[in-house]
Amino acid sequence: MKLRGPVIAAAVALGAWWLLSLRLPEVLLPGPETVAAAGWAARATLVQATFETAAASALGLLLAMVIGGVGAVLFLRSRALEAALYPYALLLQTVPIVAIAPLLVVWLGYGRPVAVATAAIVSFFPILTSANVGLRSTSPEHLELLRLYGAGFTAILWKLRLPAALPHVFSGLSTAVGLSVIGAIVGEFVGSNGQPPSLGYVVLRSARSADTGVTFAAIFAATGLALSAFASVRLLERRIIGHWHP
Repeated sequence: MKLRGPVIAAAVALGAWWLLSLRLPEVLLPGPETVAAAGWAARATLVQATFETAAASALGLLLAMVIGGVGAVLFLRSRALEAALYPYALLLQTVPIVAIAPLLVVWLGYGRPVAVATAAIVSFFPILTSANVGLRSTSPEHLELLRLYGAGFTAILWKLRLPAALPHVFSGLSTAVGLSVIGAIVGEFVGSNGQPPSLGYVVLRSARSADTGVTFAAIFAATGLALSAFASVRLLERRIIGHWHP
């Protein structure tokens, strides 16, 4: 029953796409069958490109989690540090990643490091803010109880604040995981030389050669990658906190 609505919506969208493709030139909007054929013909490249983009986005997300998590703990430790650095974290989030990517190529050279860096930049702020809010949302009564037992900052952090912050952390991670895929592809638009191929490189190369069938196939591969990553985070969330948090 829960799947009926999404399945119907997908069928309607697919039908509308097919009907619209009949009225437009293939170079502007290829039909579903054209995209499927192009994707199958380029399946080896698309599979390799998907794994490359997945690796870059995963590494960028991991880097953002480490930096964002450490930053949230430092902000919890020092209000003065939070007041000094939080505006710059916000500033980093507001700068268009497309404007930063060419500079990253100058610093890091062509290849995966640029995609990793852009993925980390766009996914950093949601993780930082969700962890920061989560660590501060602990019940004051529970904090007072642990302090009465003589617990210090580290003990309270590991035994109380981190478990209580997990719902907030997973909420931010659910947003950041999709952004990491977008950030990786943007970095690949600028910093990939096709060795190895990546989804951003395949999209850019096929669009320039007007091979829109492959372009659409690569876009669908990127969408599938982002949805798979999001589903993995939600599954991990249910496994870790689903038995005690609604």
